[in-house]
Amino acid sequence: MPAKKKEQELITQDATPIMAPDTSTVSEIGQLLNRALEKGSDIETLERVMKLYKQGQDSLARQQFNHAFAAFQKELPVVKKSKTASFPTSKGGTMSYSYASMDDVVQAVQPVLHKVGLSYWFEQSQQEVQKQKAMELQPGVLETQPVMVTVITITCHLGHVSGHSISNTVSGPMDSSGKKNPIQQMSSAVTYLRRIALVGILGVACTDEDVDGYAPDIKTEEKEKPAAYPHEDFLKNLPDWTARIESGRNTVQEIIISMNSKAPATFQQVKHLQSIQRLSVK
Repeated sequence: MPAKKKEQELITQDATPIMAPDTSTVSEIGQLLNRALEKGSDIETLERVMKLYKQGQDSLARQQFNHAFAAFQKELPVVKKSKTASFPTSKGGTMSYSYASMDDVVQAVQPVLHKVGLSYWFEQSQQEVQKQKAMELQPGVLETQPVMVTVITITCHLGHVSGHSISNTVSGPMDSSGKKNPIQQMSSAVTYLRRIALVGILGVACTDEDVDGYAPDIKTEEKEKPAAYPHEDFLKNLPDWTARIESGRNTVQEIIISMNSKAPATFQQVKHLQSIQRLSVK
């Protein structure tokens, strides 16, 4: 077979339209309802017919939604990641990554959504939730305290002109990174959660602008921990640690764990702290 003819066949296969839902059943139920009304049927009969009609309408709406969503996914372009973010790690290094902004996602999906009769909208709510958070009250000493955290919830609805819709809900805290004021923290979190909810409900694939889907390994710059907890820091914090152990506010193990989060406690340092606990017990 000539190459040109093969190419034409492939194009024909790719262009095969998605089968539209069958509306004949709903039409038949509608006709049945009209006949029941014309004959003056009793309320019970009309209610049964109306129930069948509603079930048929709901089923057809779901079929039309699925048909439109399949058409949307067939035509959807890959969303490009045009933004880059970086943030410090807990160990003092930095991490960066590229991502698709809300504008990137909307620009890619909105024309196709409107073409197939789909649209989206958001609902937003927030509430104060109490959580336990470890706080460093003194250098090297952590205590867990209850704090109130604002949790934002975003629900993304995806609906079709037929009336059928689905939803996706995501939640998260306010964005306290950087030097944002409370309104900026709220706005940043809402934008992020809306993007996550929309991408999730649409099943959108995102890729980098210039690497065509290949994501290179993210390199981080980490500060190495000292081989042992500095002796001068140990002597500096020892009076406060002694008071905490003797008063029962902290155990030796809690202080050692806090020390190890910065650098491993030495054998001598551990023994010294344990001796304070033994003396306080006596």
